[in-house]
Amino acid sequence: MSGLASAFTPDLSRPYAYAGDGLFHAWMAQRVAEGWLFDNARSGYPFGSNFLDFPGSDGGDHLLIKIFALLGGGWAAGVKLFYLFGFPACFVATYVTARAFGLNRSFAVAGSVIYTFAPFHFLRLQHLFYTWYFIAPLFFYLALDIYLTHGPVTPSSIKSKGRKLLATALGMLILASFGVYYALFGVIILAAAGVMSAVKTHNTYGVRKAALLIAATIFGVFVNIAPNMIGTYKNGPNLEVAQRSIVESEVYGMKMMQLLMPRPDHRIKQLGGIAQRYNQATPLVNENSTSSLGIIGAAGFMLVLLYFLFASARPDSDDRLRLVAVTTFVLFLFATIGGLGSLFAMTVSPSIRAWNRDSIFIACGALLFLFIALQILLQKIAPRLANYSVGIAAALVLVGLFDQTVSPCKSCIAVQNAAFDSDKDFIQSIEKALPAGGSVYQLPYIGFPEVPILQRLINYQMMVGVLHSKALHWSFGGMKGRPGDLFYRALAQEPMTRQIEVIRKLGFDGIYIDRRGYADNGDALIQELSQLLQEPPLLQSSDKEMVFFKLENSAHPDLSGLSPKQIQREAGFFGDAWGPRYSGSLASGIDFTRSGLPEFISDAQGLYGIEPWGRWSSQQAVFEFTAPLPQKFTLVLKAQAYATNAQTPTRVLVGQHEYSMQLTAGISEVRLDVNLGGESTDRITFIPPKPASPSQVSGNTDGRILGIGFVSMQIIP
Repeated sequence: MSGLASAFTPDLSRPYAYAGDGLFHAWMAQRVAEGWLFDNARSGYPFGSNFLDFPGSDGGDHLLIKIFALLGGGWAAGVKLFYLFGFPACFVATYVTARAFGLNRSFAVAGSVIYTFAPFHFLRLQHLFYTWYFIAPLFFYLALDIYLTHGPVTPSSIKSKGRKLLATALGMLILASFGVYYALFGVIILAAAGVMSAVKTHNTYGVRKAALLIAATIFGVFVNIAPNMIGTYKNGPNLEVAQRSIVESEVYGMKMMQLLMPRPDHRIKQLGGIAQRYNQATPLVNENSTSSLGIIGAAGFMLVLLYFLFASARPDSDDRLRLVAVTTFVLFLFATIGGLGSLFAMTVSPSIRAWNRDSIFIACGALLFLFIALQILLQKIAPRLANYSVGIAAALVLVGLFDQTVSPCKSCIAVQNAAFDSDKDFIQSIEKALPAGGSVYQLPYIGFPEVPILQRLINYQMMVGVLHSKALHWSFGGMKGRPGDLFYRALAQEPMTRQIEVIRKLGFDGIYIDRRGYADNGDALIQELSQLLQEPPLLQSSDKEMVFFKLENSAHPDLSGLSPKQIQREAGFFGDAWGPRYSGSLASGIDFTRSGLPEFISDAQGLYGIEPWGRWSSQQAVFEFTAPLPQKFTLVLKAQAYATNAQTPTRVLVGQHEYSMQLTAGISEVRLDVNLGGESTDRITFIPPKPASPSQVSGNTDGRILGIGFVSMQIIP
């Protein structure tokens, strides 16, 4: 009995997906299991890992994973249970919707089973959140309610309608918390239903209801992304993350042939071969290859197209068929390459790019249409066969399950489990070798998220450290473009001796190397570290892809609560968007014809890119120094003023002291004597009087706002 139970009990110690985006979802699950998504002190150490730059309306997904992780004992259980419970959630939602559309129990069950086991559900395993597509049938349910709206609210029903409205608003907030893509596809369905209601009834009651539901959905999305919006307001935009272009809506659109094709790994090799040949021979094939509807869904979709073309305008057409056909066709118009999704990207936002994900909503419409049409056909043409609807439904389920599912790839599972076990054993060995709460510096540097493969290394593979440890801190995982990431990006360009010096000051206890990120498999780096540390690697993973060096004599300062700049001061190394600093002194100054900044500058703001003669400033230029400035010094500036800025002195703020200097239209040297009178400051700000753009001054296409042209700057005590 126990053996039988174990055969049907999933192994919650390992996830189903442990590669590519599956690791990304595992990382998010680990974060919510330990706290919540947005901040995590164990990743991106010591700067922390902030996820606010990557907006998503996925609060419902994250909450469920957190609950499952708490019940199952960790993130692996969380993602596995989340995936498994997606099946009953989808079945129940589809069954309720099918019954609302008037399907008998047999057809409602059959349609729900076939939809629940759509190829999408399996082919999207690495994109975990999209497997909870129970959202789609519920939006069709709401569309039916909108379409059947005939009149206004009466006074006698205000109270009950008020309760229903409140429940509906809460429901829309929940629906909006399972992905911005699904929320948008739902909005499209609601809008189509509202327009159809107006055409049908010649009044606006349905349109008003649709507008309210759409507004509630949009509000729900904004509730989900509110932390991201607040983070952007506080920290400024991050131009390195989640930047999309209009062309991506074409690249990641969907093709009709992909809906009709069998899944590429079909049980019948000849059918799978058709899809494989198509994918290999045609352009713009990517994640949209997961769009297969299966043979029954494809039949339903073709019936939708035929009905839409030849029967939808007939006055005797069934309202349910008309609604489902039109909404499904509209969804297709948005999803297809060169369709309305591209128009959305041009006029609203290019952030929605993967319109192929709409295919699972199209599948819902196609299956609803097929079963409604089949039931009507049996009732009208062959009423005797209607008595055999149970048998017909069972036959369709068997065909659908055979067509849409495949046998498990045992060799694939074995390879994945071996990788998981190798990583887990290696990381846990590191944790045993280090003090509680120790920290590990990871090499090679690779940004996060969405960066190209580095040799054989996918950046999400660097997450294994935080995934398989309980208290260790890891350098990888800071959001690219933010201070922690920029620091490690700059540090990675330094010689290994300098890197060791810096990370020792920050208290790192070891160095982790992923060989996959190096062209020579990391051999040269491992040899160099062995010589510098005077010992070979302490640990090596069983798959020989990762090694670990223990680092002795680190400082272990208390870095809690420090700002990124304070952490960099503690490390004695500054790295940001300017890159690593070059050697220099206050007297030698800043050479603006040279890339980067000298080591005595911690940050600079308001400067444009380098030009042969130097750099232009914008409305103001701010220089922050690593140490307080001398009490008395001479500021020697070699610069020029742009256009009318040469006619009025430029303001110079040194701490709270204000000075002025007159710059000329050509490059000249100006000296300014500064006396701080006891004030301690590490900042100098230049404020030109009348910044202007070349397009304003001379009518060219340069829209930059220019003030001062910096060539060099020295501070002579």
